[in-house]
Amino acid sequence: MKRRAILAGVAGVCVSLAGCAADDDTDDRDGDQTTTETTSTTPTPTPSEPVLVEQSLSPVPTDDCPTDGRATVPAVAEGVITVEGCLWGANGCSVVRLAAADYDSDSNTATVVIQTVEDVAPDEGCTQALVPLGYRAQLRFSFQLPAAIEVVHDDVNGRRTLTRRELDT
Repeated sequence: MKRRAILAGVAGVCVSLAGCAADDDTDDRDGDQTTTETTSTTPTPTPSEPVLVEQSLSPVPTDDCPTDGRATVPAVAEGVITVEGCLWGANGCSVVRLAAADYDSDSNTATVVIQTVEDVAPDEGCTQALVPLGYRAQLRFSFQLPAAIEVVHDDVNGRRTLTRRELDT
């Protein structure tokens, strides 16, 4: 019997609190409720100059490399400038590396710097003869291409500009 009295008391308390705990978002005092939604989009401006977005370097075999090296720009297509060439390493442990790839907006020129470095473990021996190292570098631009590209080599012959090519943009 006492259980029925307790259950009835708990049910009464729950019913009386139900109105206090309710989430009433439909409070409509004046009878008209207005919802305003504003959407604003800001257009993304297209850059007025080239943007260098990707660069890569791959070693390639070379059979004929002039003493002072070689660099050409054989392909320019769909936002990608390809540079091929060869330079000289100081010894058999030399490898080719992309030292820098930059775009200068003042001169509207892209510059790629290819260099040789020694990749040798402390206990590894290297041949002590100059070695030719071939490469293929690619620079990918968004929006447009630069007006020119310069190729700089930094190897056993020192740092020097090998090629400058004006591009038809």
